[in-house]
Amino acid sequence: MSGSSSTALITGISGQDGALLAAHLLHQGMNVIGTHRPGGAPDVWRLRELGVVANPRLRLVALDPLDPHACVDCVAAVAPDALFHLAGQSRVADSFRDPRGSIAANGTSTINLLEAVRTQASQAHFVLASSAEIFGEPAHSPQNETTPVAARSPYGLSKLIAHGAVGSWRASFGVRASSAILFNHESSLRDEAFVTRKLSRAVARIELGRETAIALGNLDARRDFGYAPDHVAAMAAMALRAQGDDFVLATGIASSIREFATAAFAAAGIAIDWFGEGVDEVGVEHGSERVRVRVDPAFFRPIDAPLLVGDAAKARRELGFASTFDLAGLARHMVEADGARERNPTT
Repeated sequence: MSGSSSTALITGISGQDGALLAAHLLHQGMNVIGTHRPGGAPDVWRLRELGVVANPRLRLVALDPLDPHACVDCVAAVAPDALFHLAGQSRVADSFRDPRGSIAANGTSTINLLEAVRTQASQAHFVLASSAEIFGEPAHSPQNETTPVAARSPYGLSKLIAHGAVGSWRASFGVRASSAILFNHESSLRDEAFVTRKLSRAVARIELGRETAIALGNLDARRDFGYAPDHVAAMAAMALRAQGDDFVLATGIASSIREFATAAFAAAGIAIDWFGEGVDEVGVEHGSERVRVRVDPAFFRPIDAPLLVGDAAKARRELGFASTFDLAGLARHMVEADGARERNPTT
């Protein structure tokens, strides 16, 4: 699956991963069909920022993944060599507000598309954007492909249904289906609802004097923060394999939200000192009394897995997966990108 004769179908092309994957595949010479929600124009700002929105080998089509007949028709019409299922509900916090909607968006949609591939494009490689949230609160760390799954949040359950479906369709029907078990992966294209992008944008605005502080939730939550382009490159490599399989994509290093915030402010030349505990903790600009970070209990999740860190040895060995940035480099990349946007807005 490479070159101008190959076609990839990407659901959720408007999101961070979809746009980055589209750019990656287009640069490899592939044709890319991207899907977006019906009923309106697609959001193409990420594709525009990546410089591929006008690429003649890119085409956008509307698709509702919850409509099984529409999935069959779309896969039959496109006849893809690979289908990357990245669309769905991507925010853990939202899953507590609408658990059934999250399960449908992530679980049912995956089953619909697997069936469409099984019946209409049996040689295509199906790649799912799975999630580390399927592990819930694991007893041991780091997590790898053999770690028992025990999703706790509705989001984790929705992803576990999708992840399980990939394994089932692979074993039961011989579908070439793979799951990318994605740990946190960030970039300057991250949605602002995610804490890393919320931080990078706020820091850029604080540096410019447009904001004074940011409110965050659980500062002790630890995550494995990788760089999204590294993860999508690994997903593209997964689709080249003759057989489906599951791969953890992670850096193997856990960092707290506090540490990410410290790194983000440092990228803007602001050192942060931390005082207090729990909801009373604050981050104060060094050498001043300016509070830059406060804790707001409204941003705490009902369930928050305390430690998710992945072992990507298999992906490094079989896919050539590697991490581009450490935490400081990732935070700097994001703050600099948001600073450039703030100084030179395009919209």
